[in-house]
Amino acid sequence: MAHAQALSVRPIAAEEAARRLAGVAELDPSGVAASAAELTRHGQAFAIESEGGSAVFVVAVRNGCAFVVAAKGEGVIDMTAVLDHVVTRGATNDGCTSVALQTARPGLVRKLQKRGFRVTGWVLRKDLQ
Repeated sequence: MAHAQALSVRPIAAEEAARRLAGVAELDPSGVAASAAELTRHGQAFAIESEGGSAVFVVAVRNGCAFVVAAKGEGVIDMTAVLDHVVTRGATNDGCTSVALQTARPGLVRKLQKRGFRVTGWVLRKDLQ
């Protein structure tokens, strides 16, 4: 049985979040954000520190849903568990009724489904010549 890690969570400025989210916008399946700086404009950024690593994420709250706009972890931190725990707790405290995110990673979908998330749609994209 894995032991629980002590986590430190703090809000961070958009500039710090953009620096730490470098490369994430290019992975956005919707293609909405062209840069990490654009991702940080959509919500509040947070940093997570633990013995096993660190992470940064941006959450936007709209219509009772806490939407994880972007996230990036470093080290041996289980981002799925940490984000589920931290975002769910924050969303509950803020009166939200749901948590959502978007990904192009099938493995992440499977891990999140085991934590109670369900697929509610797809992102479809057509490249134009």
